Amino acid sequence: MMKINKTFHYAALFGLISLLSACGGDDGKPGNPGEPGGPPAMVIDTLVVSFDPVQMQSGVATVNYRVTNQDDEPVVGIPSATFIAAQLLPQGYTNAGNASQWQYFTSESCNDSCPGEYVDHRNGNYSYTFSAAFDGLNDVGYQAGATQRIVVKLGGDTLADGTSLPITNQHFDWQGDKDGTSSDPVYTRNLIKIETCNSCHNDLAFHRGNYNQIETCVTCHNADRVSNPDNIFPQMIHGKHLTGFPGSLANCQTCHAEDETLIEQMNWARVPTMEACGACHTNIDFKKGEGHPTQLNNANCVACHNPDWTASVHNDGGNAQALAQFKPVITKAMSSGDTVSFTLTLENPATGQPYMASADQIDFVSDLRVYANWGTSFDYATRSARSIRVHETTPISGSNGSFDYQITGLTVPTGSEMDKGTLAIQGRVCAANGVLGACSDEANSEVVIKSSHRFFTTDALSDNGRRAVVSNDTCGSCHGDQQLNFHGSRNDLEGQCQLCHNPNMLAEAADNPSLTTADFKHLIHGIHSGQRVGFEGINYPGNIGNCAQCHVDKDGILSVALPLDPGVKPLAIDDGSYTSPTAAICSDCHSNETNKNHMIQQGAVFNGTLSDATAGTESCSTCHRQGADADVLTVHPIK
Repeated sequence: MMKINKTFHYAALFGLISLLSACGGDDGKPGNPGEPGGPPAMVIDTLVVSFDPVQMQSGVATVNYRVTNQDDEPVVGIPSATFIAAQLLPQGYTNAGNASQWQYFTSESCNDSCPGEYVDHRNGNYSYTFSAAFDGLNDVGYQAGATQRIVVKLGGDTLADGTSLPITNQHFDWQGDKDGTSSDPVYTRNLIKIETCNSCHNDLAFHRGNYNQIETCVTCHNADRVSNPDNIFPQMIHGKHLTGFPGSLANCQTCHAEDETLIEQMNWARVPTMEACGACHTNIDFKKGEGHPTQLNNANCVACHNPDWTASVHNDGGNAQALAQFKPVITKAMSSGDTVSFTLTLENPATGQPYMASADQIDFVSDLRVYANWGTSFDYATRSARSIRVHETTPISGSNGSFDYQITGLTVPTGSEMDKGTLAIQGRVCAANGVLGACSDEANSEVVIKSSHRFFTTDALSDNGRRAVVSNDTCGSCHGDQQLNFHGSRNDLEGQCQLCHNPNMLAEAADNPSLTTADFKHLIHGIHSGQRVGFEGINYPGNIGNCAQCHVDKDGILSVALPLDPGVKPLAIDDGSYTSPTAAICSDCHSNETNKNHMIQQGAVFNGTLSDATAGTESCSTCHRQGADADVLTVHPIK
């Protein structure tokens, strides 16, 4: 094994900088190997790797790279690193119709020793020379015209002075002969970004957290590295998402998200293969001709499954295009006593004009309802919002696309007349191939519209109402933008569901009542943590402690912060008892007896009287409020 050329760190380096400064100073720019490149980084939150061209000598690669922190300061004295090398064969190289394929060469790690030569140039610059030529490693022949990749994995250890280094994987793609300097590659295979994965999974990392980039994963999860074909990256990822996927599996672009920086982003439609397609269509055996005409290879796939056809059957069938032609909007609202009056306009966003007829006179409107509840500062007066079926109702008045309606029977508790209420819209329209059409035509199918909500006072609409806790955007990061439909067509998780799923719903007198109520906050916590009855199999894809995955910011503060909004009520239980507000919410996740006893010691009330549960004895905020020693915003892994 070759010896590592190790470095001294801060003290010696500062001494060298001081001496050189006395002889004319240092301009802070990267120096030549062995010369200072500016003061070394003292605070390292992020490692940034930049690469120079790869140097090849008799097929042996030397990679030169620079490591800086988040402030572009050189990081000196990194004690270990892992270097992975792989090669990308172009599309069709192995057989007509085959996708481009990664081939694994080698992985070499340097700690106290390493197989190649690892040099720290003591100015943020590093070099690594592999132990052997790539050609023949892992029985893979080096192709000079192919795209090559080197991945450098750093971090997870510390500098000599104890400074922790965060883990990073960064890659460099290149092309080169067995001798000479590398050049830019002529083709790549960049299909997905890790940021898309992390919209559900947070900080996705594998193999003890060492590998956290797709570009790293594919260098090993290929046919030349893994023995099980199911562990080749496309098949592995498709297969793992078949169970418990929170969105539509038919929508490939949930993961293969549109991104103009990914040159091969449309490969999912452009390059159909038995391997990739069969990973989702598991009822098909192509070679045996089961579920599909016999196909011995991928050569003929694109003959039938051309890009346009593939894209058309893996999207929403034109639903988004149809919905872009219809949008119900509440343009006025006010209340008097137990009645809310509102004006509804049916807009065509595609033309910018309203539909002239009312909903009951439009043949493509299958269902359109408006719900109302009162009391945004105290989470609503009743558990069942009042509603009107607009598509079956003749307007009270109106013309030219704007029509007036009323909802009666609103409960307005005495003393809350100056509060606000909420109106929520839901519905379905009929369409085919992106065109709205009569619901009586069997060729058309029902499409759920995006639900929405508006707040109102006794005088007018209001931009402010019930506190914002979650948003359709945060829910949509996993479930799709208002694609998760309940009760037929309710999908405004941000503000509609709470009109009925509120504290007026009773919990069961169970070991943990908060996991039995349909009150929205408890319902969602219980479902996503897999603790609610019937949802034990939920496999939450992110870190369940990362509250920011669902919760939103308000004035820069996450809505999970303590103290709770004063409108949050205690948990009502069907035996007439109550649990105090903060304890009820925290026990959604922190449900064991130890946690419960801790809460009781701090004044929480479980299964007590209403007066006890609202007496204000909870002292949770003493330690867990914003800025306190155990602030919930810091003790949770919030990102």
